[in-house]
Amino acid sequence: MEEIRNSANKLICRIDKQSKSVEIVLKGNVTIVRFLDDGNVEIINANRAT
Repeated sequence: MEEIRNSANKLICRIDKQSKSVEIVLKGNVTIVRFLDDGNVEIINANRAT
């Protein structure tokens, strides 16, 4: 996964070009956005265990 950072060098999200997905982690919550081959978008929300 490739990390995307803002101008303050804070991690914004991680992208995976192979699976066409974007992973966003905010306050222990994970949101994964996947771009499907049929043009649809799949959103997955989960809590990340520490």
